Amino acid sequence: MPDTVHALLVATDGTITDLHLSTNDTVQRTQVHHALGDDAEALRYIHGADSSRTVALAAEVREDQRPNPYAALALYFLLDEAALIADVQGPVIFAGFTQQDLLTDLSEKAVNTIRTVEPDAPGGVPSVVRTGGKPSAG
Repeated sequence: MPDTVHALLVATDGTITDLHLSTNDTVQRTQVHHALGDDAEALRYIHGADSSRTVALAAEVREDQRPNPYAALALYFLLDEAALIADVQGPVIFAGFTQQDLLTDLSEKAVNTIRTVEPDAPGGVPSVVRTGGKPSAG
């Protein structure tokens, strides 16, 4: 069993940071709290067609935080259906999750999909916005 869980933090400016969260529940909660500035709340659980599972975590109290269009766009791309993504404010952590609701590594497909929203990513948000299509995640 690995000692860390690979997750991604999407900031309100679109910066994406790799997180390596502990598998120890207490340490992991502290790391997530530090990254989000508050206790975490699940914004959305995503069950991929490839049987991957992704959760988007945000701060419980986020009313005074800036909107996060990058995380909202990542959520839209990860979902298999069109959905309105509301209330995405502040930084958002994307992680995989197990059937026991434990955090686990993101799937490679989820990592690639989320990284397309980073402003400086080749073929990322600007080209997607211009063409109006979903990116293809390898």
